[in-house]
Amino acid sequence: MSSAACRAPSIVFRVIATDSLAAASQLLADVQRFGLQMVEFRMMVDGEGTAAIDFGVDATPDRDPAVLCSRFARHPALRSVEVVGRSQRLELKATAP
Repeated sequence: MSSAACRAPSIVFRVIATDSLAAASQLLADVQRFGLQMVEFRMMVDGEGTAAIDFGVDATPDRDPAVLCSRFARHPALRSVEVVGRSQRLELKATAP
């Protein structure tokens, strides 16, 4: 069996958080609760506990980025949430010979 590479799109968000750990746990729980698959996560924390968090989720056609953004933004630990783009992630799929 060989494998073929294909690109699956993802929506990338940037969050500015006042409490880095509370925001990270809330975002991870939301991704799971919304039935999404997280494909990337990066958190940059400053010395005061605030953070910039970039994360990407699978971008199926039925997912509206603006709706997801507003759903993530409801947490009090988040100062702002924005869609910063879309990316292509590499997926390997097994194929029959």
